[in-house]
Amino acid sequence: MSLVNDMLRDLEARRAAPAEREQLGSLYAVDEAAAARRERYGRLRRALLVVAAIVVAAVGLFLLSERLQLVAQPSVVSAPVVPALIEEVAPPPEVVPMARLLDVLPQNDGRRFVLQLLLDRSVSYQRIDTTGSVSFLLNDVQFTGEARTGRIEKEGQTLSWRIEAQDGDVQVLIIGFGDRLNVADRLESIGDRSQLWLDVSFDSAADADAQSVSTPAAEAPDLDEVQLPDWVTREAEPAEAPSEPARVKSTPEPQAVRRTAAAVEPAAPAVAGNVTIGAHQPDALALARDALDRGDHLLAIQQLQALHQAQPDNPEISRWLARAYLSAGDAAALLKWLPAQLQARPFDAQLRELLARGQLQLGDQDAAITTLQQSAPSLQRNTAYHALLAALYQQVGDWAASVATYRQLVAVQPGQGAWQLGLAIALEQLDQPAQAGRHYRLALQGQGLDESARRFANERAGSLGGTQ
Repeated sequence: MSLVNDMLRDLEARRAAPAEREQLGSLYAVDEAAAARRERYGRLRRALLVVAAIVVAAVGLFLLSERLQLVAQPSVVSAPVVPALIEEVAPPPEVVPMARLLDVLPQNDGRRFVLQLLLDRSVSYQRIDTTGSVSFLLNDVQFTGEARTGRIEKEGQTLSWRIEAQDGDVQVLIIGFGDRLNVADRLESIGDRSQLWLDVSFDSAADADAQSVSTPAAEAPDLDEVQLPDWVTREAEPAEAPSEPARVKSTPEPQAVRRTAAAVEPAAPAVAGNVTIGAHQPDALALARDALDRGDHLLAIQQLQALHQAQPDNPEISRWLARAYLSAGDAAALLKWLPAQLQARPFDAQLRELLARGQLQLGDQDAAITTLQQSAPSLQRNTAYHALLAALYQQVGDWAASVATYRQLVAVQPGQGAWQLGLAIALEQLDQPAQAGRHYRLALQGQGLDESARRFANERAGSLGGTQ
């Protein structure tokens, strides 16, 4: 075969004539190298097929042996499956329940109104301030029962409040007093529970304004009459004397009248000028208060600052300037300016209380308590001042001091239900259930509690077993 193939390749190389190729017929040279390669490839394919068959057989045998083992030992299969199912089912019970609003305790001592919200744990809330209203939205808080509402009238003004559940949240709405509405909010934790305090102050109008306006106008004519020259009186008297002769009377009378008129006419502008000067201070103060009522805090502060510079010893202007700082939320400016004023008038209870409110606005409850403790007025003369101090003691967890202050307050006014309730809450925190229950019952017998506060006091009294 190789010889014939060589002959055929030789003919192709020489390009032999057709006569020579006719002897070989249709034979052609074969590529032996390509044939060898094809043969090697064929052997390789056959070897790969054999190897693949062996691998498949091995895998099949392995899987078959595993299945036989599982069938032979069924208990081994159940052991790992059960824990896996338990681990997958375990997370759902870990869902944290919603916080709950346990009760609402409104308190009104005549100078301020306080809403005390009792919660089973700390919550987050949002505050929204608008003209004449403040609303609080307690997120993810559950509140069962009907909405709580209340209404308070103070010096011809009305304050209304409402607490209700709203789509899984709780909304607290306080409306009234226009732009003068000032609400301070504090959230404090007591053990595993929390309390949200909403404090609304009642700004009383000053009674001395009308007196300061009228006094200069009333005194001005008297002063002007005293300051008239003596010759005016001397000229007027002969004109009015009936004993003078007719010829004398007819001559000087016109002169006396003219002189009197000339003397009195300049005095009229002087009287008007005194009235304007005397009324300037209260008018400017009224304008500043009007600006504060409209919510224009910047203008009110500027006007009150100018008045304070002109009359630094006027306590009423200082009080209104402090209120303007608080309404504007500028507690930093208040704390920078007011301590010096309070140092000059250390016994001004209103200024001291305003300074404490500014410190509370910055969250410094300890400083507010220290301010109220210094030069405190007599408890008998200013019970509202000490009631605020007793409530602050509760906010910082000083239950013993709160109990001591509330005991003095109820000794002066035992029928004040809000103070009896505050004393009962403090006693309960001091682990004195018997006394706490008794004061809960006294709170029910007193005045100043609304329906929700009475319901809370009744519930706690029944739970603690207070004596009648």
